[in-house]
Amino acid sequence: MRRRGFTLIEVLMSLAIFALAAVSLGAAYSNVLMSRLALKQDEQRLDDQARCRAALLETPGFDDVESGGEIHLPGDRTARWQGKIEATSVSDLFAVQLTAEIEPPDGGEAEEFTETRMLLRPTWSIPADRQKIRDEARQRLLQERGYKEADGNSAFISTPTRGKKLVPSNPGAKGAAARPPASTAPGGKNNGGKGGAPGKGAPPSRAPAPAPAPRPAQ
Repeated sequence: MRRRGFTLIEVLMSLAIFALAAVSLGAAYSNVLMSRLALKQDEQRLDDQARCRAALLETPGFDDVESGGEIHLPGDRTARWQGKIEATSVSDLFAVQLTAEIEPPDGGEAEEFTETRMLLRPTWSIPADRQKIRDEARQRLLQERGYKEADGNSAFISTPTRGKKLVPSNPGAKGAAARPPASTAPGGKNNGGKGGAPGKGAPPSRAPAPAPAPRPAQ
């Protein structure tokens, strides 16, 4: 019995399918490697930025933040950071713009990183400027809310509303509460408002005695 082999067209189709599969798998593998590399670089960049941010927060002096400094990074790299401080409308609150130049791990040009953070630093405030900000805030509250402080922060004096009059709930009563009518005893005499005591001519009423219970049959 004679066996039939593959034709040339079938062999070429198989090679074409295998080539397409190899190209697809190679592209997928390359994408995975590039993604892992990009993720690693992103983690390194975030770690470097966190180190620059920590250096700014650990610097207490106003002039030291303005002058900046250098920090050492993993991989024998350095980063140069500097802060720019601006006052805000809130007392002891400052807007600090952090600018840092970080050397990349591959040894290329330094990457610049910039962000703005709000820091509460009472030591950076000048007493005259702090008092000025507080006075402006007090005036703004007085204009918006319509009241002013009295005795520090313990009490408030509300501004009366003009054009409105208070109407009493009972117009007939002139400053005195209406008294209830005195109760009258059943005999026709007034009790005089003494807690509802009965009058002299009417004896107190008594409740009827209960009937005896029947005895059970023997």
